[in-house]
Amino acid sequence: MPRPSYGRTPSRGRGRRRTGGMALAIATGMALALAVAVALTLTDRAAATDSSALRLLLLAAQDMNTPQTLLRADVALEVETPQGTRTTDAIALFAPGKEARWYLQLREPALQALVLGAERKVMEHTGSVTQTIPMGAAIDALGIAYEDMSRFIVDDFTTWQITDENAATILVGMHPTVESAYVYRAYTFDKEKTVPLKVQFYAKKLNNLVKLRIDSEHALVGKKWFPGTIAIQNFPEGSTTRLHVRWSQNASAPPELLAPASFPGAAPLPWEGTAVSPSPRLSTSPRN
Repeated sequence: MPRPSYGRTPSRGRGRRRTGGMALAIATGMALALAVAVALTLTDRAAATDSSALRLLLLAAQDMNTPQTLLRADVALEVETPQGTRTTDAIALFAPGKEARWYLQLREPALQALVLGAERKVMEHTGSVTQTIPMGAAIDALGIAYEDMSRFIVDDFTTWQITDENAATILVGMHPTVESAYVYRAYTFDKEKTVPLKVQFYAKKLNNLVKLRIDSEHALVGKKWFPGTIAIQNFPEGSTTRLHVRWSQNASAPPELLAPASFPGAAPLPWEGTAVSPSPRLSTSPRN
């Protein structure tokens, strides 16, 4: 799959091909959403979602969180711990394509990371050192992991099981088929928007709930719903991380930030003031 173009002017022929491809992708997404709506309407009459309708719902959720163009998120973070509350800013870039690739940049502590979703690994750069770590690794001092923020992909899971359902939402449990820090996840999906509202993360054993993610204040970005606020509770650490997000589609960025070969030497993005809210900057205290 060709890499996305950032800031380059395509030829007229390429422009027609890309416009046609984007129109096809949008049409496919709209058709999938319509199929989900019809399937769920029919199954509501039967008071339960069958396996075919569930598969369509999960595919629609995957399509909903897959960007069609480079997507930027400017983020203000608050981390509440037993030792107090700290704040920082972040920038994230989400690339289109099956690679599920995204870039993260933190202000304090200074950090850059390239998440290679399809390969289940992260290139993390701090200071002058770049290291490769698994997606389940923690993001420094934030109480969350790269995996917690990565794209939902249907084929990464198996044994989908409906454990609860009402007219508006459905709770689906699933086991990962790829390398993961978790043995089980339970997703609560909004049937109409086809987005996850809540994710429960279980580690090591099925009764060990370690994190809870809640997405809220969803807004349309183009034709897709994205959360304006994400809250993740880390039960072992006793912390809660809140992300206040402003989304921008059709973003531009240096292509080397999203290429593994050039990422280690790439300069970070410039900071454009406070991301979302005018919270004061506090230094991040080290973990015990």
